Amino acid sequence: MQSPPHDPGSALAIRTQYRQSQSRAARLRLLLGTGHELTQLPLSAMRQRAVQRACAFMAMDHGLLLEWAADTTFRTIASHGSQERLDLLANLAQPPSAEPQWLEYPGSALPQVLRVPLRGSDGVVFGALLLGNGVALGTPDNEDIESLQLLATLLAAHLENSRLLEALQARERTMSELVHRLFSAQEDERKRVAYDLHDGLAQNLAGLHQRLQGFAGRCPPLPPALANDLQAILDLARGCVGEGRQLIGGLRPHALDDFGLYKAVDKEADRLRDAGLSVDWAEHSAARLPGNTEIALFRIAQEGINNILKHARASHVRLGLMVSDDRASLRVEDNGRGFALEQPIETNGTCHLGLAAMQERASLLGGHLSCFSQPDGGTRLLASVPLPTHGTHS
Repeated sequence: MQSPPHDPGSALAIRTQYRQSQSRAARLRLLLGTGHELTQLPLSAMRQRAVQRACAFMAMDHGLLLEWAADTTFRTIASHGSQERLDLLANLAQPPSAEPQWLEYPGSALPQVLRVPLRGSDGVVFGALLLGNGVALGTPDNEDIESLQLLATLLAAHLENSRLLEALQARERTMSELVHRLFSAQEDERKRVAYDLHDGLAQNLAGLHQRLQGFAGRCPPLPPALANDLQAILDLARGCVGEGRQLIGGLRPHALDDFGLYKAVDKEADRLRDAGLSVDWAEHSAARLPGNTEIALFRIAQEGINNILKHARASHVRLGLMVSDDRASLRVEDNGRGFALEQPIETNGTCHLGLAAMQERASLLGGHLSCFSQPDGGTRLLASVPLPTHGTHS
């Protein structure tokens, strides 16, 4: 059987379509591969791999990924090729135009250079992808340059996100340091005020109460009305002394300094007992902890007890303090009316500032605070912080 005559035109068309399909497949592999690596590789490895992919796609043997600073100086964040020619390529790294540029340098070690800008979401150029080749090539077609521009767009978005994340992390570190200083200053001020009250107003109130008692003991029998007034004055003076001591204890509990966290929290729980609530300890430890750990956990317990007295309408409270070699955990649980906590504590805005402050105290120690609550289901707070494994407690 005789084969059909060969049609050169048809063969040429098939070869042309084949090359076009290969070119489209290469562009697709470039974009899909880079997009996948953006989410899978560490940042430095991703940048390096993107430059390598761009060089392979354009058949060019040197590449630089650059970012510009505010003063238009640049830094290299990824590179591919020999250092000598990369230095030459870097000399061509002036801020590019807003569009890709194909540059010719006949007789140079890098006769051809492709500069592709990296634009931020605001359209401002903040970097560039530079590719260079040691051997002259044909000018790339528009589709190849458009594909490389899409790659640069992916890179720009990822780099911008990384820069924003770094700025946010730096801001969070600054805010954490400010909060730490605020808490430290607050504790120092509370200690100073507590000592001033103890040495001044509290002593005067105690002296006044003693003198009134002495006067009442030496005073001859009084008419019933005057006797009742004197007794009311004595009761008022005694109440002022008690409130003064309670105020001083709230500012800087001596039990915390003298006996440790367990005794201090238990004494703070006397406010619950005085209000008619039953209190029990699920577990406790009398071990002394580092000073900053004790004061942070005490303030968390104090705030939890305040919330119970103000809002919970509870009848029973269970406390817990567990201390191991590397961690301390404090639990405050009530059977009150609870509340709906539909979002994490840090995203609740001003709805739960007390909880946010407690969580910040725990996080400053490298720990965390968990809150479990639901309407009519009570509330449970659990603060857990790490303990130093070496060194003495301060």
